[in-house]
Amino acid sequence: MKKTKPPTWADVKISLDRIDRGGLIGVIRDLYQAGDSNRRFLHARFASAAPVLEEYRRLVRAAVFPDPFSQRPIRLREGTRTIAEYKRATGDLAGTVDLMLEFVEAGTDQAADLGYGEEAYFGTLERKMKDIVKALDALPEADRRAAAARVVKLGEYQGTIGWGYGDFLGDVAAQLQDRER
Repeated sequence: MKKTKPPTWADVKISLDRIDRGGLIGVIRDLYQAGDSNRRFLHARFASAAPVLEEYRRLVRAAVFPDPFSQRPIRLREGTRTIAEYKRATGDLAGTVDLMLEFVEAGTDQAADLGYGEEAYFGTLERKMKDIVKALDALPEADRRAAAARVVKLGEYQGTIGWGYGDFLGDVAAQLQDRER
């Protein structure tokens, strides 16, 4: 039995090149109607930014810190995928940093409010915080200052969350404050 190779982007592109404008809009409409993630992606790419970013914030927070009474599991990977989807759809670095901060803030709130945490959980939050700090210099001044203020506020958890995570937040906040001076 001969194996057939799966279709690739090149195969799809060849077909798309043959479609007229109306047909291409029809394909995009079908994708829009096919699922929530497609709809979010298209809204992020083509619609007004503020409501779209707010929806992504809501999704990130719900994945990282679901309502404790909902019995929904914590889904850090889903939160990370949501951030990546937004970045891919928009290329908006300020919005991406905002979502990464939402991720860390939600996880930190959960650890402080519910006493939740484990090594892998805090490791994920720390990696996200390191990504935020790396991205700060590439942001426009106003966005950088707003993001830095949120990082510094997270530093207030120093000494209140275990596993060394609270101390990590305090250290990052202190380094950032020194850098801003």
